[in-house]
Amino acid sequence: MGPRMHPRIPALLALALCLTACPKAPPATPVQPVGEAQRLTQEVRALSLESEKLLEEQYRLVWVYWTEGRHVDVAGTYAGKEALFSLENLRKIDRLRQLTKDPRELRALTALHSHFAGEYLSHALAELNDAAANLEASLTLSVDGREVRYRDLERLLANERSATKRRALYAAATPALERLNQTLRRRELRTEELVREMGFESYEAFGSELRQTDLERLAKLAEEILQATQEPYRVVMERLSQRELGLPFNQITRADIPRLFRAREVEDAFPKGEALLKAHGTVAGMGIDLDAMPNVKIDARDLPRKNPRPLSLPVQVPADVRMSFKPGTGVLHQARVLHEFGHTLHAAFTQESRFELARLGNPTVGEAYSALFEDLLEDPVWLEEHAGVIGEQRAQYLAASSAHKLYLIRHAAGRLLYQLELHRRVEADPKELYRTLMTRTDDVPMSDEDVARYLVDQEDFFQSADSFRAWFLAGQLQGQLKARFGPAWWRTPDAGAFLKGLWARGNALSTREVAQALGEQGIAPDVLLLRLGTTLQVPMKLDLKRIEDLLPPAPGLENFTTPPTPASPPPTGAKPAPGLENFTAPANTAPGA
Repeated sequence: MGPRMHPRIPALLALALCLTACPKAPPATPVQPVGEAQRLTQEVRALSLESEKLLEEQYRLVWVYWTEGRHVDVAGTYAGKEALFSLENLRKIDRLRQLTKDPRELRALTALHSHFAGEYLSHALAELNDAAANLEASLTLSVDGREVRYRDLERLLANERSATKRRALYAAATPALERLNQTLRRRELRTEELVREMGFESYEAFGSELRQTDLERLAKLAEEILQATQEPYRVVMERLSQRELGLPFNQITRADIPRLFRAREVEDAFPKGEALLKAHGTVAGMGIDLDAMPNVKIDARDLPRKNPRPLSLPVQVPADVRMSFKPGTGVLHQARVLHEFGHTLHAAFTQESRFELARLGNPTVGEAYSALFEDLLEDPVWLEEHAGVIGEQRAQYLAASSAHKLYLIRHAAGRLLYQLELHRRVEADPKELYRTLMTRTDDVPMSDEDVARYLVDQEDFFQSADSFRAWFLAGQLQGQLKARFGPAWWRTPDAGAFLKGLWARGNALSTREVAQALGEQGIAPDVLLLRLGTTLQVPMKLDLKRIEDLLPPAPGLENFTTPPTPASPPPTGAKPAPGLENFTAPANTAPGA
């Protein structure tokens, strides 16, 4: 048999005959050159699709690792995609942002740019990240002649009755941290170099994009919060220190903090096997049955190698949203379950079709939805209804939990101020800067052993800015839900419909826009702080007008209009670091705008 003719050859022969025998056709209209914006739009769209598929593949692997404890190769998913998260592609996305006028498109491109920048940094810092994670995992300290893991230190401090032994435990961990600090310092220096390679003028400029906020104005708000809560904080901590530790507050150290905030009064109210039932029962009152939603999968198997920490994974939003659960006990476990329920609901009810706006973006809004449900553990009505916690038992627990929330708010404010000063005052001694700011923030004198944690206690790119705003927005959400639907808002389907309307927007709305959808001007701390002040019986005087002026919109996105948030029916239809032993539960979304 002779060689086959290529399928295109007969067509080419026919064309040749036509050209010789047929009358000449009029000259073709010249092809217009593709404009820069059109070309970049096509190229960036292809990059987005590829990154979406990669993220889905990675989340499927994380799911297997988390639920079954099986070895998976997340790093292997990058094989053949080494050029995807390159400086060249970052610059393409950034150039298209510069050519874009539409606010919605600008927001989507900013989210994508932040995601690609995070991936680029992760790859460039992989060796240092792995070294730090592996070293931290291997650190041990000697306790009563036996070696214990550094990662267990906080649990050990919380369980230790003796103040002398707590301080000895804390001190025993310090020499090991000095080794870790060396690696962390090298990573810090390399990170600043990479940020400039990506085209950002400073570490702070990149942090502003990731956090989608004006960090300068947010720092002023942090300062206002520290001033407004200083005296109430001292009163509250004095009471708690005397009750829990038998010590005046001015005599405690940072080694005592974990034991100070134990929730011992209500541990028995959250027995093993009931955390998932309580969470299901809570959302059922809003007309939501996650078990009946085909796009939601909750793995509640009690497998030996399953990670005990609950985890929500938006494998494909909203078509494939998963939650891992392993039966546990105690109020902390219940808090984590409710937190992950918040992430699951947000992803499962999203109707945003644009990948960048549904999946990527700054996680603050998603964290606010999760904090809303986690905060039910500080709601006296919910505690009585779902855990049978009443009377003096409830009062003592709420005093401790509200004091802890106040401590966390202040600590986040202090860390934000420290991070900003650290990257602005390059000539300053970072240890002394840490000593000064955190002594004021926690109102606990800083020893040399405390200061040795100055690098361990650092965070990447002002992460406290997200927690800070998420807590305040969750407080506003809770206040609105109570005002609209009653103190037990979780019992009403109307509350569920209201929240579904917000969840439908995915990550397309900023914190300010979610607050505006609630009927408020923007995010504000007064609702949460006044609630804490009432529970703790300490007045908190806030200059609300001053605080409102300080709360910033997302930079460059002030003109993005907030659409209405109708009630929506359920739909029917930063990569994990290589070496999943170091993988921690993600915040709902990859870093981004």
